[in-house]
Amino acid sequence: MSQLLTRSSIEILLFTLLVAIALMLIVARFTVFTATKGKSTWGSYLYDPIVAINLLASAQCFFAGSYSQYPTKIAALILYIFAVTLFLWSIRTTSTLRFAMSESPAELITHGAFQFSRHPFYSSYILTWAASSILYESIILWSTSIYLFAFYFYSATQEEKAMENGPHAAAYQVYQQEVGMFLPRITSWLRSLSTHS
Repeated sequence: MSQLLTRSSIEILLFTLLVAIALMLIVARFTVFTATKGKSTWGSYLYDPIVAINLLASAQCFFAGSYSQYPTKIAALILYIFAVTLFLWSIRTTSTLRFAMSESPAELITHGAFQFSRHPFYSSYILTWAASSILYESIILWSTSIYLFAFYFYSATQEEKAMENGPHAAAYQVYQQEVGMFLPRITSWLRSLSTHS
């Protein structure tokens, strides 16, 4: 505990945000994203331990004192804040839906966090893992983060295939042209601003 109190305020804030993110992920994993179907259940057997390794490695790096330079700390802090904001906004936007790789999406959501990213949950996770990786410069964090990035990309493409073959296929194709998979499309924003002015 005394080691924690000797840290700079930004380091304590970073670790506090990471703990909050970990708790949100755990709660959401068992309340919102329950894996009940074949592929999603099998995928969670590898995914969940990788996430745990990443979070534990981040905590170990914190207590080992292996932080990057001050500008990297600020960048990681900004990424963590964006990740938390995006995650909570996504939860609020989808509060009435059930998730975890649904095989037949019942609804196309294009408002809230989904107006900026087709997969805002994955985007928030990517921001979290990227922040931890650049903050602590650990090979374990980079390795698990690369696996998780690939997992999210694969999952997103599978979910998109389901949407493209579902009842909302035409609307989803338009949505894909306007909104980026993980990051906002700046050109769409500029176009929408010019039509509203």
